[in-house]
Amino acid sequence: MQADPQIHWHGIAQLLGGVGLFLLGMTLLTEGLKSLAGPGLRRSLQRVTARPTQGFGAGVAMTVATQASSATVLATIGFVTAGMLTTASAVPVVAGATVGTSSTTWIVATVGLSRDASSVLMPLVAVGALLRTLGRGPWRHAGTAIAGAAVLLFAIAVVREGVGDIAALLDLGSQEATSVAGRLGTVAIGILLGVAMQSSAAPIALAIVGLQGGAIAWDVAAHLAVGASVGTTSTGLLATLGTRASARRIAAAWTTCASVQAAIAMLAFAPLAWFAHAVGAAAGSMLGAPEGPVAIAAFHTAFTGLGLVPLVAAPRAWARAIAFFVPDTSGIPPVVQYDRSALEVPGVAAATARRGLLQAAAAVTDLGLAALRGRDDALEDRIDNASHSLEATREFLGEIAVPEGDRGTVDLQRGSVGALDHLARLVGDVRNLRRIGHAPATVPEVDEYLAEAAAALEAFRSWLADPSSPLPLASLKAASSALGARRKAERTAALNRTATGALDPERAIRGLDAMRYADRMAHHAAKAATYLAGNGATRAPGTDGAQEQDEPA
Repeated sequence: MQADPQIHWHGIAQLLGGVGLFLLGMTLLTEGLKSLAGPGLRRSLQRVTARPTQGFGAGVAMTVATQASSATVLATIGFVTAGMLTTASAVPVVAGATVGTSSTTWIVATVGLSRDASSVLMPLVAVGALLRTLGRGPWRHAGTAIAGAAVLLFAIAVVREGVGDIAALLDLGSQEATSVAGRLGTVAIGILLGVAMQSSAAPIALAIVGLQGGAIAWDVAAHLAVGASVGTTSTGLLATLGTRASARRIAAAWTTCASVQAAIAMLAFAPLAWFAHAVGAAAGSMLGAPEGPVAIAAFHTAFTGLGLVPLVAAPRAWARAIAFFVPDTSGIPPVVQYDRSALEVPGVAAATARRGLLQAAAAVTDLGLAALRGRDDALEDRIDNASHSLEATREFLGEIAVPEGDRGTVDLQRGSVGALDHLARLVGDVRNLRRIGHAPATVPEVDEYLAEAAAALEAFRSWLADPSSPLPLASLKAASSALGARRKAERTAALNRTATGALDPERAIRGLDAMRYADRMAHHAAKAATYLAGNGATRAPGTDGAQEQDEPA
């Protein structure tokens, strides 16, 4: 006797609706928890150093608090892109996120399958909605999280009603995970579900509900969980398409981590399954929890936890391997990184900051040259990296505790801070010149002016490439002074040509703006060179008068 197709389609509609509600609940829960706990957790994540255990703990904590491994990984991508974390520091964070996401599996396997909880879910939705609508600040975020949790748990009940029909339609009951082909096939189904739903929680919830309803076997549910853990990493891969190599490397680290965990789960399936069933049996006898679903949750935690060991043990090796397979071909200078261990000796820390500042100065000067010469290739990314390098240097300088009486270190610090100030202003002028465009260079006078400013920056850049060579400080100052005088003369000439109708006013203004920013760039390059050379580093404030102005008049 054939089953009524109408029943199957009703089951499919029920299942799709339940999955949609589950994903909606996850989204609301994550949004609320991120708003409540996110800022503090992000600050904690930012403070992660090279200690793998700290990174792992931060990854677990942030994922448990937000109930979304993707939120943790995407935040980590942002920190790495901003130069706040290295790839090696981020690998344990990502590994921790894969373990933290198993907390959702435990919620589904325990509270989610409790039929007694359904009587309070709808009132919880109402409470959450009211708080979200009428509440302010933390209360509003709490309402979002409460409503999300209630919708998520309610979705499990909806899925429970439809999963039987869909399992019968797809003949999942006959799916076996004992042979190698069967195991790999089941994992592949889990991967596809994870990719399609952009989540590991939803496919694992489906597997748990199907297991509890008798639609699928325990081994099948376990292998679906393995596949879903890999499939969800497609979120990071899709989010980083077309982005910088640093972002793609973290997405690749997530996929690599999940793949290692899946391989270990497959190779050590028998002992992991034995452990999971022991936990499920203990939970059933002591707490009355459903044994099979709890065993899936225990299995999920076990294989993700065991699989992260090689990554946390050797994060630098994994980072090097990932960098090899995801090379940076953009040619964009990387963000300057600092070794915090140098802070133990102030003199060494100050010298370390100076070396990093020279690297940042080279990147900033290259920006200025690209802007003056009208080359816009990846300029925005270059600006971001240079800005992050300056910010990293500023933070590192602020952490150096100079002992009283250490005049040499004080002078070195003062020179670094002075150079840092002018380099930051130079980046601002690059942004301004890029904003108005290079069209003013079609005016011959402006074109010549920008070329002269570029020549001044080129001299500074040549010294940065070899700081042991003599610094052409006198020529830099002379060039800056000559550019300032010429700009004033060109301004008068441009205004006269505009008054007689020989020059369009808009082009005149844009040309004058371009010359002003070019003049500033040469000025700030000369001042940064002065500080980096040590001249003026010990000068008393106010003794250099007009030479110490922030920018040309």
